[in-house]
Amino acid sequence: MPLTMLAASTEYVTSTITADHDITNDAIQVSLPLTGAQPSNWISATVLGVVPGSGKWTATYRLLVGPQAGDVSLEAGSSYDWYVKVTDSPEVPVRKVDTIKAV
Repeated sequence: MPLTMLAASTEYVTSTITADHDITNDAIQVSLPLTGAQPSNWISATVLGVVPGSGKWTATYRLLVGPQAGDVSLEAGSSYDWYVKVTDSPEVPVRKVDTIKAV
């Protein structure tokens, strides 16, 4: 189910990504293209922490979305695909996280 938020709202969107190796020092970026478009404009996310556990590392990250000093603004009536990218070596995985519907 997509995340729905008011286009006039400015708030953090938060998610996690899990890897099978330590991603503590890896850059995490987010792209929010219109639904169906390829991710292209990558924005650095704020990493809140990386927690190891049972051979997995889970990073929690966030991005400020909205018109009041947000990293990106949404247009009412549009839907956006939420992608995350982790810059690691040699891997650079890109995954779709969710969809955001702006109302």
